[in-house]
Amino acid sequence: MEYKQVLRGYYDTEKKVKAIDLLTDQPYFIEDRPDMKQRIERAINFKQLLAVYQRGTRNGFKYIDQSDIVGDLTSKEVKPVTMIDKPDDFIISDLKWKYLTRCINKGKNLMFVGPAGTGKTQIVFKAAERLDKQIFYFNLGSTQDVRSALIGNTYFKDGTYFEESAFVTAIKTPNSVILLDEISRANPEAWNILMPVLDVNIRKLRLDEKENSPVIDVADGVSFISTANIGFEYTAARMLDRALVDRFSVIEMDTLDKDQEMKLLSLIFKSKLDPKVNEALCDISFRIRMECERENSKLSSILSTRTLIEAAEMSIDDFSIDEIAELIFYPQYSDDGGTDSERIYVRQLVQKYIQKGNKENLFTDDDFRALDNYDI
Repeated sequence: MEYKQVLRGYYDTEKKVKAIDLLTDQPYFIEDRPDMKQRIERAINFKQLLAVYQRGTRNGFKYIDQSDIVGDLTSKEVKPVTMIDKPDDFIISDLKWKYLTRCINKGKNLMFVGPAGTGKTQIVFKAAERLDKQIFYFNLGSTQDVRSALIGNTYFKDGTYFEESAFVTAIKTPNSVILLDEISRANPEAWNILMPVLDVNIRKLRLDEKENSPVIDVADGVSFISTANIGFEYTAARMLDRALVDRFSVIEMDTLDKDQEMKLLSLIFKSKLDPKVNEALCDISFRIRMECERENSKLSSILSTRTLIEAAEMSIDDFSIDEIAELIFYPQYSDDGGTDSERIYVRQLVQKYIQKGNKENLFTDDDFRALDNYDI
């Protein structure tokens, strides 16, 4: 017999009778069906399932055991979620990589948040490449003329004509990835234009600048991925509109720990980077990050992964650790406050590695224990 539904009943946390259709793995709503509630409660009490089938113009009901429908359930096509291979030169958790690729494959909206320099933009490009998707990049933080960038321009020369923006071209491209970078720095007018485009129930853009203001539908399979810097240190970033954020699934970009940073530098630069320098740079980054996480921290920001990669490349180009620190570490920290400034603290930290740099061991545990007492 072919069943329309096979219902398994259960009691929820409030002891209410609920049911799931085993043929679709979806909830079966019975709140306004007292007759169905009684049938399902009987099935629960007798440890049975309630099968619904077509009987003439009405539904028929039958109580069955789980074993009676094993064939029906196992015959359903099951498509397991497969893990797309991660890039060799980037470190991201399996879970977040799986979720990112899933969102792109399903044409969903996703927002990456986290500190600058953690690879939010880069990982989207790598995911699009792995999935063989066309990607369109828009830096909303540097967009001055929002309407021109997102909608287009009207020109007056030998008549009037309208030129669509690259963004319009992007949303009309099926199965593409649209990267909205630095959305937290965008002009609020850009957010207003994007609202209906990002709404899963609307997915349209009105071309107000064009004659008759036509409406463009977002093509099938288009995925919008945005990046945002969140935190008090990002002074140019705006407080994101809650309605805008609700149009995305939000995922935090991981800040790598010391071992992960060392592994990343090894993957990128391989044997070109001295292992001792690799560990020294990553340990400096680790010590700074640990200080930033303290309740009364003396530092306001970490060294980004982007900065660390640049430091490693400089080392390969024959810059010493003290030269690297002078050029790209210290300028990131304020020198306000004299001997109590952030820059003096970081200089004090880096100095320990410079002093030990010509010995077999670059640093020891005794060095770190003495760090707080070190006087420049």
